[in-house]
Amino acid sequence: MRTFKYIALIFLAILIWTAFIGYGFIDGFLLRPITSKNTSEGFVEAAKEKIDAEFVGNFAMTLIENGKVAKHFFYGIDDDVNENTVFPVASVSKWVTAFGVLKLVEQGKLDLDKPVDDYLTRWHLPESEFDNTKVTVRKLLSHSSGLIDDLGYDGFEAGETVQTIEESLTKASDTEYSEGVAIVGFEPGSAYMYSGAGYTLLQLLIEEISGQSFQEYMTETVFEPLKMQNSTFVLSDKPNIPRAQIYKEDGTTRQPNTFTALAAASLFTSTADLSKFLEANVASNPVLSKETITAMSTPETFINEIEVYGLGPHLYSQNDPKSTIIGHDGSGNNAINTAARIDLKSKSGIIILETGNYNIASSLADEWLFWKAGIADYVVMQRNKTYLLGLLLIGYVLIIILSVFSIRRKNKLRGIVSRD
Repeated sequence: MRTFKYIALIFLAILIWTAFIGYGFIDGFLLRPITSKNTSEGFVEAAKEKIDAEFVGNFAMTLIENGKVAKHFFYGIDDDVNENTVFPVASVSKWVTAFGVLKLVEQGKLDLDKPVDDYLTRWHLPESEFDNTKVTVRKLLSHSSGLIDDLGYDGFEAGETVQTIEESLTKASDTEYSEGVAIVGFEPGSAYMYSGAGYTLLQLLIEEISGQSFQEYMTETVFEPLKMQNSTFVLSDKPNIPRAQIYKEDGTTRQPNTFTALAAASLFTSTADLSKFLEANVASNPVLSKETITAMSTPETFINEIEVYGLGPHLYSQNDPKSTIIGHDGSGNNAINTAARIDLKSKSGIIILETGNYNIASSLADEWLFWKAGIADYVVMQRNKTYLLGLLLIGYVLIIILSVFSIRRKNKLRGIVSRD
């Protein structure tokens, strides 16, 4: 009976320790940041170690503190990369595009909650079993429009015919894992589903309302006021900008693709220019008012009650009231990965532009998120698994050793009492 009691107590101690480690893993209080140093230099050192362990062709990183650039780090296999080197940034394009859309809202030329089809003449949403009049600019910006295209654009290689916007919305030909059809497949406003076609539709909307090409409008409305001199959605319009070589995952290089879906995937920019864009989100700027920036970062879509998207930017704070981190990542097109994040409260941020690796920019930005704000994502949890497993096993061993020592001590005391 006494042996059973000892075993039960040991099992209970192991169970409590396991629960403690598990909770510390999920809640994040037992996780370790990528660096123990609380400085930009410390984070850069950790980034260098990660780059040394993985293939990266070209890499540019900027850290922002108190709304101003605090630290740069650049790496290139063959190229001289600096803050003005221009990278393709893939889906970060969507966040920048949202500035242009919301400027039309501020000017009274566009209503966030009016059916988008009411503004269009060149193309209309195809009929479906759902009500297309519920597809609004607000829902397109926040990926809650009901569109089920799930695009991901690859763009067109040199020599390939580039589709018109209307052709791309009808059926995009530059996608590998989606049918590429812009059609409403679930009730608009009922759920989040990432939609590249939604931003191509916003691109068409900008052209219809402004009477300009998307490139002309975004240049005049966003790039020039923010002094983003090396930014463009159409690379041929700025052939002389200092451009980073695009490295593929196998270390070979390729030329940049041309996109129909400019708004969703075709922005070329530098860390210097994106720094100005991030700063515009936390300070007065000549494009959007403070009230519009606040609306932009207000949650519009949720996954399991977690805030995930506003009017253009992704929301990274996971409902943490102590921070308001917004931004966007971009990836794909063998092999581009980019990330831009800014905390609207602390005004700290990070920009990483990279070619040659599919996820190093996003994973380092997730590491920054935990290092700076204590918000743990999948990347941080995975990195800490070995450490926490070791902590778990050490706890088990200590529980068993202490239990054996305690049992022997009690048995020894009982033996002394019995002899007396």
